[in-house]
Amino acid sequence: MKEDLIIKPLIGFGNLKFGATKKEVKALIGEPQEVETIEGDEDFSEVEVWSYWDKGHAVYFEKEFDDRCTNFETDHQDATLFGKKVFGLTEKQAVALMKEHGFTDYEAENEEEWEERRVSFFDAQVDFIFDEGVMVQVSWAVGFDEQEEVQWPK
Repeated sequence: MKEDLIIKPLIGFGNLKFGATKKEVKALIGEPQEVETIEGDEDFSEVEVWSYWDKGHAVYFEKEFDDRCTNFETDHQDATLFGKKVFGLTEKQAVALMKEHGFTDYEAENEEEWEERRVSFFDAQVDFIFDEGVMVQVSWAVGFDEQEEVQWPK
């Protein structure tokens, strides 16, 4: 997936769109190196996480949505967002880039449990994770409308 390391908020990752089936993900990325199931609870449905450690990606499939892809994570240093290498950005630069593209609903907070800083853009469903000021991971998900209905990209 080297040529397709484009983070697309609310849409997907490279040629993969949110809503992709497991078969479609396997066709584009291949077999995962690890598969983990995260049990659901009253707030979240069961999730299957496919990890591609050698590529720096994880793909999430939610049972509630017919096991379709709803979230990506990456720490691949060549990943881009709006044409810029995301892992070279400071927190201030990441916020400015998102605002430049119309995403303004965000908050930044220190996560004491994991000793990291998380900058979450709610209108883009994007989280930037920083460790000692250095971006270490980006996570992004499918969008939802005001009635909390999933908004699959077209």
